[in-house]
Amino acid sequence: MTFKNFFHTNRIRLIFIILLSFLQPFVLIGASYLNMWEITALRQHNSQAWLLIIIFTTLAYLLSYAFDWGSEYLLIRQVQEFNHILRSKIVSHVYHDDKNYQASQVKNRLTNDLNTVNNQSFNLIPVICNFLGYVIFSVIALLTMHWSLLLLILISVAVSLILPKIVEKPLQRATAKVSHQNGQYMDLIEKWLSGIAELERYLAGDKLTHVMHKGARDLEKANLKQIKEQQVLSIISNSVAQIMILILFIWTGILIKGGLVTFGAIAVIGNFSHYIALATEYLPFYFGLIKGTKTLRNKITASTLPVNTEDQNLITPFAFSTKDLVVNFPNGETLKFPDITVNYGEKILLSGDSGSGKSTLFKLLLGILQPSLGKIEFKDQEGKVINPNLAKIGYIAQDPILFPSTIKDNITMFDSKLNQLAEPAAVAVGLKPDLAQFAQGIETKINMQKLNVSGGQRQKIILARSQIHDSKILLIDEGTSAIDKAATRAILEKLLQMPSTIIFIAHNFDEKLQQLFDREIHLSK
Repeated sequence: MTFKNFFHTNRIRLIFIILLSFLQPFVLIGASYLNMWEITALRQHNSQAWLLIIIFTTLAYLLSYAFDWGSEYLLIRQVQEFNHILRSKIVSHVYHDDKNYQASQVKNRLTNDLNTVNNQSFNLIPVICNFLGYVIFSVIALLTMHWSLLLLILISVAVSLILPKIVEKPLQRATAKVSHQNGQYMDLIEKWLSGIAELERYLAGDKLTHVMHKGARDLEKANLKQIKEQQVLSIISNSVAQIMILILFIWTGILIKGGLVTFGAIAVIGNFSHYIALATEYLPFYFGLIKGTKTLRNKITASTLPVNTEDQNLITPFAFSTKDLVVNFPNGETLKFPDITVNYGEKILLSGDSGSGKSTLFKLLLGILQPSLGKIEFKDQEGKVINPNLAKIGYIAQDPILFPSTIKDNITMFDSKLNQLAEPAAVAVGLKPDLAQFAQGIETKINMQKLNVSGGQRQKIILARSQIHDSKILLIDEGTSAIDKAATRAILEKLLQMPSTIIFIAHNFDEKLQQLFDREIHLSK
């Protein structure tokens, strides 16, 4: 996320932004310079010249407003397009990366982090160009009056460029802290509010209030720290600016008294001093803000880098085996798995006490979790060890993941080539009677806020999804728990007729259903 990338988003547009941003101070400085001649015309009682200068001055001010509006509008377009590109790259990076990203972390990157960088760097481009223009054109105007005034300006600019170094590092740390704390707060909201119903059931509202209050307070502290660093920079810059104004006025008076500049200069030197003072005050501040976002910009850049998605000869897995598999958790808990071999086409019932690692084993097989020790070998149809395409493993979770689109899209997973197979797959898993309840049938859009499908219907949709994508290994984590036993048996009988390898987790399983499987693998702590 560099200024070079921002420039290449639309080069011509950014050039126009910079040009318009420089033209605004040019016409304003020009209007101020004309004021000298306006005073001269009044002193000489030349009303025609005075009126002409007034007209040119008015036009200059109108042009300055037009240039300011134009640069602001073009900047908004540039930032929007740049953000669109960045968000696309970030989403692509998250999608292709093997890391298990938290939703709050990605949301923070796509919203708060981008807004912070925009407000403290790219949105400042026209403003910085404005103030640079004020300095440049004021220098030119003052140089036509007397060279010593230029010397004072050069000294003030040199001082202003050094100032950002004073608080650059603290401001960087403060900005990074705000981003980190905001991410933690969003993660806190997601984790605690997702279980608000359970907290209500146990009347634990006080704990929720305490946790949320502490998270908000930590975020406020980080914001206050950032504001404090910004204010320190502002105070230092403003003090230097006021000193430079005083020196400039004193020196101008000396030059007028010595007859080295015209009397009209005293009327416009205030304007030039004002422009220079603003530039001296704000340029270091803005450069300091840009420096302060460096760490955050580097982090965003890292999250936009493309992930190598070249074909690595990934092959659809049909079977697998594990060897000395161990998972160490951050809380100190350790899960050790027995060596397991599952051949192609086997129908396995995976059982075990709560906490024995059944769902964890599925996460290992899916690549969501990496083993601390040991290995998993995936095999093709002939039993040969392969480099697996884990996306080809079907997975039906306890809480099925659906998307705010049609039932058909949730079955096909947005692959239009499978549209014709969606309804037959829905029928195969017993979803047809459920679809008849909806006016639009399989084209019904799922409402994620007010869920319009039941738990059983959700699980049937996921079952249809796995069937239509012809997964050779199908992992079902209590995937029919919300479906009644009669329907569960009918669905399982159809699923188990498939040639795929199926591993099914269930706690409450009667002997008749258990007989549908080839064998049982029991895990223990």
